[in-house]
Amino acid sequence: MNTDAFRLEIGSFPVQRLAFASETRYQDGTLTIDRTALLAALAEPQAMAQLDMHLAHPGESCRLVHVLDTVAPQVKVRGRSTVYPGFFGTSMPAGDGRTHRLPGATVVVCATFPQPTSGALSPVEATIDMSGPAAPYCIAADTANLVLVCQPAPGVTNAEFDAALHRVKLKAAVYLARATAALEPPRVDTYALYPVAPDLPRVVYVNLLHQQGLMAQTFLYGQHTQGLEPTFLHPNEMLDGALVNGNYRAPARAATYGHTHNFLLRELYRRHGHDIQFVGVVIGRGWQDSQILKERQGWMMARMARLMGAQVALISADVGGTGGNNTIDFMQTIHACEQMGVQTVAVMQESGNPDGSDPTVVDCVPEASAIVSVGGVGWHTPAAPAVERVLGGTTVRPSIAEEPRDAAGPLAVECWYGAIWQRAELGLSAVDT
Repeated sequence: MNTDAFRLEIGSFPVQRLAFASETRYQDGTLTIDRTALLAALAEPQAMAQLDMHLAHPGESCRLVHVLDTVAPQVKVRGRSTVYPGFFGTSMPAGDGRTHRLPGATVVVCATFPQPTSGALSPVEATIDMSGPAAPYCIAADTANLVLVCQPAPGVTNAEFDAALHRVKLKAAVYLARATAALEPPRVDTYALYPVAPDLPRVVYVNLLHQQGLMAQTFLYGQHTQGLEPTFLHPNEMLDGALVNGNYRAPARAATYGHTHNFLLRELYRRHGHDIQFVGVVIGRGWQDSQILKERQGWMMARMARLMGAQVALISADVGGTGGNNTIDFMQTIHACEQMGVQTVAVMQESGNPDGSDPTVVDCVPEASAIVSVGGVGWHTPAAPAVERVLGGTTVRPSIAEEPRDAAGPLAVECWYGAIWQRAELGLSAVDT
């Protein structure tokens, strides 16, 4: 591999505070936003009847409801491609040059869809508390957030509205980061798979992506991954936003922010050249439609890892979440890798009930002997008190079986937005006793 073709510098401009002002400008940890200019840049009149912008900061008595995605503000200032490639007119490989980021800031998009949904492809409520006992278990509770609340236009379909949501959230993320384009970052980190000692174990990161259909999908370079065969990525492509979330179904779903800030990828990079040789990323579609396709996918993933010369595969599904159906795909991938001589370490959530009345893993293979549990959906998820302000809606359904209730009141939900990912970041895990 020509590592120089994927040498990425990430310049960081830390953000402590967002504020609306007459111009969009970054200075000394504060990002001011020209609200009028940004609204004009994001306008989607054919798909959205209304787009409201709000700011939410850590520690506020504030709750975000109907959360669909969170996105990292970043912009490409030098290089052959762009951030979030495929959504901005080019599918040239990303992951080189220089990208500017705004750590500490996030774009959050909240919306409800105009047409009824049912079954597996129905959105599930996702909620963020900016303070209180639930905040540590929510993605974006510790960042300054630009919250986009989107209302669909009359007559628009779910597919049309969803496509507009992706355009809006990504344009907003790039707009914010562009305020730093002419500035020199206070910190620059360089990412490259430079040559290391050949005797270090060769480790590949294997990630199964959620793909079932509209509202339960992942985008690679702007296209859904329905027919995706296992594909090799340089990790820098992920850092630049080659993967974008379109899955609103599972409580433990990934976020676009989670793809660009994937904690497993960052840890592998940190250890590259010290005790491992990080050889890259293999992605494939999880949630296959039949047993034979699940087995085939496992062998194809293992084949790709083996051809890359990997000795060890670190395996996850959408940054930690698996779900009942995909656990079979997950285990088939472990089985196939081990059979082809690639040792595996699996990072996954558990399902079932906290009292043990249901199996915590719906499928398992004998080769799955090294599993890191990052907790279960609904396990030890703190309830939250009432809040002073709610963004995104006035009511919330804590679970599909419950009736809507006042979004500002006390709330206990099955899984706060991003809880599985947050637990893994915090280092929380289950222990076999």
